[in-house]
Amino acid sequence: MSISLGACLGIILTTSYGLANCHHCLRNAYPTFDPLPVPEDVGEALILTPYIQSGDVDMARKLAKVSEEPFAGLVTSYSGYLTVDPDLNSNLFFWFFPAEFGYEEAPLLLWLQGGPGVSSLFGLFGENGPFSVDETGSKLITRPSSWHRNHSIIYIDSPVGTGYSFTESDQGYATNQTQIGSELYTALLQFLWLFPELQTHDFFITGESYAGKYIPALGYAIYKNNPLSELKINLKGMAIGNGFTDPLTQSRSADLLFSLGLIDRKYADGLRSREDQFVAALLTGNYSEAYNVSTVDICLL
Repeated sequence: MSISLGACLGIILTTSYGLANCHHCLRNAYPTFDPLPVPEDVGEALILTPYIQSGDVDMARKLAKVSEEPFAGLVTSYSGYLTVDPDLNSNLFFWFFPAEFGYEEAPLLLWLQGGPGVSSLFGLFGENGPFSVDETGSKLITRPSSWHRNHSIIYIDSPVGTGYSFTESDQGYATNQTQIGSELYTALLQFLWLFPELQTHDFFITGESYAGKYIPALGYAIYKNNPLSELKINLKGMAIGNGFTDPLTQSRSADLLFSLGLIDRKYADGLRSREDQFVAALLTGNYSEAYNVSTVDICLL
């Protein structure tokens, strides 16, 4: 598969995803930059699902293998699209890096980014993948601590509409975590048919931030579907970094900060007031108000 460095950098840092029931976008911890120009035609989307379904796995892997420089000269990898809703032509983009050492037994990791709506290529280039990008944005730098050294790792842009993942219908955009988990599960099954040697490997779902919702959703989908599925995913665990999982549970921080001596009593009282307002707005379904309360500068209290 042909992958443009400029296109990758542009999509990593400028992705957005619409949120249901709220006209605001969530605060995003990830930086945004203007996308770099892509001078060449990157071609049509490589949808691998028809090859997988017809049993032509060898052709699918041949087409998916990344052959363009500078990527191919640094590491072996595979990339393409997996269809998760054929009626709406909804497709999830993935980029897979086999373990550099011990591939035959290395665990398989799935990395999901947060946001919501941030491409998992942010994690690839910015956090734990085989390479990063220099300050000019035009040159790759290998990462000595890459997770792919002793783990096979697949990065998926999820949900549909994030990064390179796309749909041809507005109905293809997920509105709940169950749908997101189901579509990731569908993509993961196809991926494991594409790489059948990985079907028995230990599998871990990993990610950070808003992926604290996607990761349990996928784990639950695997748990519910495994008993009756021909292909049983060997899920061994989940790893969530700084996860945004349950706003109600995670909204209370004033007492802890005060007990640690990080804030004084006046500041703690102001923060508790904001926490109460946030919870009240959330419980009544007033998500816009909850957002407004959570973004007020507490230093002004």
